[in-house]
Amino acid sequence: MLHSFVSYTYATHVSATKVESVHRFSFEFVVAEQAGLGHVQLLDGRLHVFQRPTSKFWWAGFHLRGKYLRTSTKQTTKKVAEAFAKEWYFKTQGEIAAGTLVGSALKFETVARDALDRYKQRVVRGERSAATYRGIEVSLKSRILPFFGKLPIESIKVTTWFAFKEYVLKKYPHLKRGTLHQYKNALRVVLNDAYRHGIIKELPIFKDEYTGRRIEAPRPWFRPPEYKRLLSVIRKHRKHLSSVQPRWLSAVDELYDYVIWTTNTGCRVSEIANTRFCDVEVKLDKEAEREYLVIRNIKGKRGTGTCRSFFGATAAFKRRIEARKITEPQKSQEKLFLEHHRDMFKQILEKAKLRFSNTQPPAKRDFVSLRATYICFRLLNGVSVYEVANNCRTSVAMIETSYAKYLGGEILEGVNKIKGSLVGWDAKE
Repeated sequence: MLHSFVSYTYATHVSATKVESVHRFSFEFVVAEQAGLGHVQLLDGRLHVFQRPTSKFWWAGFHLRGKYLRTSTKQTTKKVAEAFAKEWYFKTQGEIAAGTLVGSALKFETVARDALDRYKQRVVRGERSAATYRGIEVSLKSRILPFFGKLPIESIKVTTWFAFKEYVLKKYPHLKRGTLHQYKNALRVVLNDAYRHGIIKELPIFKDEYTGRRIEAPRPWFRPPEYKRLLSVIRKHRKHLSSVQPRWLSAVDELYDYVIWTTNTGCRVSEIANTRFCDVEVKLDKEAEREYLVIRNIKGKRGTGTCRSFFGATAAFKRRIEARKITEPQKSQEKLFLEHHRDMFKQILEKAKLRFSNTQPPAKRDFVSLRATYICFRLLNGVSVYEVANNCRTSVAMIETSYAKYLGGEILEGVNKIKGSLVGWDAKE
């Protein structure tokens, strides 16, 4: 963009240095004439095209309300430079009239770096989630900064956002609405920070228009045979690592317990990251004669809650105590899981051929699929939607929309009920 390399010399803030620089630049134009350097006035003297002793290119400039706007034409031929200067002049005048002329030298990448540093400080103070910070950082570095990085922060408007959307969808046509929403949130974090620190005077409003209703996609989960295959492949992977890379054994053991824990508690990834040993209590179900866990102080997107686990979580919890050598788990403030090994889990899914579901269209599985598996297993075992929703700190509507709806007839025990004589079908059919 032409205005990206425009230099501004201000004389409006009563700064002796800045006022002097305005007069010095005007004097430069006179010096060019006296020194025999090329110079010309166009458009009845409103536009100046001239040479500078320190540059091989022709320059263009004009006065605007106490400021002198100038730019290099990047041309060494006078006629070409004059044509460029006129085009630049009219374009800049149009930006002035539209109120879109950018006067800040701060680039988006500079503001983004400072915004991330301040956000990280809020994470340290406990005001924001570390997982949210990592998501914003990934979105900025992977997609936002390559497009917005060199743009002046003041130039980012709603039209810039739509230009980015068009660019990224052309390059990655299968991006989902949720991913674009993450990019928008990352961009807003930077712009909000710039607004709070007075770098920009107003915040652009990004309002997207969608051609159709949002498609409610089911959460991909592991059906019982798939779940057994998943655990089997993790165990085989551990056996392989024991002879090839034994240093990774502790990681694969933690991943195995992480999978068991999540599919027996239904906790979110962010909730598991905040769970401590002291938050977990082992209890006995007298009727089933099996131990289960009560997990308190679960901190996540829905505030703080409590969860009652299914029986399988107890063994995983005890293995974590033994692996970490925790002597008094009731008093330990240490986190239950140190890592969730995302890359290894992805590798396991691909090895087990479970990375995508068998649905149409196929859905990509990740750690969220483990929570979905707990919910679906509970529903398939006859637990009420209300109890599952309450135990998972979510709403009945969310369970019905994202899980129960797609289990369909599998959980409808009364769908084949016959009252009296059969109506409709032939009894022999």
